[in-house]
Amino acid sequence: MGLTGAEPRRKWLGRLGVIAGLLFAAFAVGTFLLLRADGPVFVFAGGPLRSGELVDFSTVDWAPLDTLHELELEIVGAESSRTLWFSVYDSVPYVACDLDCIGGRLTRWPQQIERDNRVVIRIDGRRVEGQLVHVPHGSTEYGDARAVREQKYSGSGGGRAAAETAAHGTVVEVGEALTGRAGREEPGDRLYRVDPR
Repeated sequence: MGLTGAEPRRKWLGRLGVIAGLLFAAFAVGTFLLLRADGPVFVFAGGPLRSGELVDFSTVDWAPLDTLHELELEIVGAESSRTLWFSVYDSVPYVACDLDCIGGRLTRWPQQIERDNRVVIRIDGRRVEGQLVHVPHGSTEYGDARAVREQKYSGSGGGRAAAETAAHGTVVEVGEALTGRAGREEPGDRLYRVDPR
């Protein structure tokens, strides 16, 4: 009787092991393909940006591009790319990380920027080389650029911006509560200005 009871358990554990192995293999293959992809895929980080005409930073008129919600940003030193919200203040693009970006429990892309701030941006079918410059909290530039960003993504017009802003705000609030950032004096977010390099 003991042998017959152990047999189904062994089969079940064997099947569970096969399923775990298949899931791990699928994850490994997916990660391998994403890191070699020409840019990010949906919400997943991708490889370096290869397609799109490479243009000089000075030739890009950023103000009209502010009607777009997102850009693709390659972190050159990390050889990876991601899709980010952006905003334009005084004809200069800005990107931000809103959730416990530095000194938190999670590794975030701003930690890669601290090591190497060179980036490539792809927007409107063009690529442009730049560098990210941290805008300190409390500075006039931070306040003005952050206000423009918040107005752009306030969601007051409804639709996609409203839904994305609501979801994003919830993630930030929950994340800050879980990591303890909400109780700290210094905010966890980071705002970056995109400059030419």
